[in-house]
Amino acid sequence: MPKISILTPCFNHEKYISAYLQSVLNQTFNDFELIIVDDCSSDQSIKEIEKFHDPRIKLIKHEFNQGINAALNTAFENSNGDYIVFMASDDMFEFDALEILYKTLSTSDAIVAYPRTLWIDEDNNIIKSTHKEISQDRIELLHYLFMKGNGLTSNGMMIKKDFCDFLPLANSMCNQQDTQIHINLLLRGKPIFIEKQLVKYRRELRKKGNISSNTLATHTRENLEIYTLMDAFLQCQDIKLLKNVFKEEIKALKLEPFDDVLEFFLGRMALLSDNKERQIWGYSKIMNFYNNKKNIKILRERYNFSFK
Repeated sequence: MPKISILTPCFNHEKYISAYLQSVLNQTFNDFELIIVDDCSSDQSIKEIEKFHDPRIKLIKHEFNQGINAALNTAFENSNGDYIVFMASDDMFEFDALEILYKTLSTSDAIVAYPRTLWIDEDNNIIKSTHKEISQDRIELLHYLFMKGNGLTSNGMMIKKDFCDFLPLANSMCNQQDTQIHINLLLRGKPIFIEKQLVKYRRELRKKGNISSNTLATHTRENLEIYTLMDAFLQCQDIKLLKNVFKEEIKALKLEPFDDVLEFFLGRMALLSDNKERQIWGYSKIMNFYNNKKNIKILRERYNFSFK
């Protein structure tokens, strides 16, 4: 069995897929499998992929377009490696990316390794990243993901497969899938960050279509998906972790988390967010919890809470 499984969804990337495949095959680390799932591309992506005759490349073709998460799920279901790498078919690896990722993560108690990325355009020219630098601390990252949003990238990240029990991903998630992955991982264990740039991340600056409408549609989907995204935090069973994540809020509100009131506690924390969608999610969780008659008594006795 290969040590690493690279999961790559592909949709209409005939222009970039060959360069991506070459960057994979040029790796100094050879013990891998590359699982490409073509999500019913309408261009020549499959023909470009089939030009490469390497037994480590596995091409799976969806009969109809199902979305990026469905493609990732198909790839994961067919993976055999102990380590999972997510990579898009229009990006590229540096030649030593897998070697550095594997050496870093396999000798660490972290469960996920995040490499630095270099942004490039359609012609491989280096462009300025708009990605904001954020904390690399697990607790601070979880707090940011809960209160603000995503500050991490998934391009080229490596995960220990034993901690991928949250997969498969929700097929319906279109824009917040990366954020959902990061939340699930950081709830399970700590990350490690590699300072060396190992991935070239492509941004298509000349993309056809109405940029404003595309941006509006994307923004709308992102906001609508927050209500499902935030539910990932409800799976947390580590109360000690939550006490660290919300240390300041707990101190200010004098509101401790407990297993039997987790939905209420997280709902109350979400009301402190500056993000309207997170606030709405939080209030809906409080309402849902309070609708159970036995919970009314629990909240009264523990927090002296009542709707006023």
